[in-house]
Amino acid sequence: MKTRILIPARLESSRFPKKLLQKLSNKTLIEHICIRASKIKCDSLMVLTDSKIIQKIVGSLDIECYHSKINYSNGTDRIAHFCKLKKYNPSDLIINIQADELNFPLNAINKIKNYFSITKKVSVATIVCQSKNPLDLKNKNLVKTVIDKNNNAIYFSRSPIPFDSKNCFLHLGIYAYKVGILMQYRGFKKGAVETDESLEQNRFLFNSTPIKCIPIKSHDSVSINTKNDLKLARKKFK
Repeated sequence: MKTRILIPARLESSRFPKKLLQKLSNKTLIEHICIRASKIKCDSLMVLTDSKIIQKIVGSLDIECYHSKINYSNGTDRIAHFCKLKKYNPSDLIINIQADELNFPLNAINKIKNYFSITKKVSVATIVCQSKNPLDLKNKNLVKTVIDKNNNAIYFSRSPIPFDSKNCFLHLGIYAYKVGILMQYRGFKKGAVETDESLEQNRFLFNSTPIKCIPIKSHDSVSINTKNDLKLARKKFK
């Protein structure tokens, strides 16, 4: 099994267009993500983008970048198409790092890699972290999840779930999947749980594919979804 890091990087984000080109401490957001990802031990690291500008920036870091103008519905679709193009082995592990997850936790990546090295039964996993901040529950840009007793996701939502809870599990922008399930994802039916929530991972759940949630105790990452997120990140990471 080879471990491959793929970073889908769409330029025109619907909520914050061109955010990957915004600068923090003299580096663009995509540069920060790539530099951090390069610290991970893996068999390959690649950025997947629809932008020649991003391709040029990534290339200046000596990191491979694949450019395609195809309009994918989400990052997982982009990754699945690329895996098919490269004819990756179905057993290979793909780690999807969101290009807007600033200062994503490296220990979480290691936890995912270790988890897949000891289990053969799981094909999709993601990272979650518990929050007791009531503002997090109400923030539609922070994705919440509820999990069962075996740490499998029951549902992902932008709304406060569970209802009237004092704490919740927040989903971080890190996914891991086997190539084999990605090939199935491309043919999976979309449901309202994906389109209404605008959450690509719900397509797995809608098609009865479990998602293992791997909890971490804390993290220092910031998901840049809005201009205000960027403002707060600039203050936090001066």
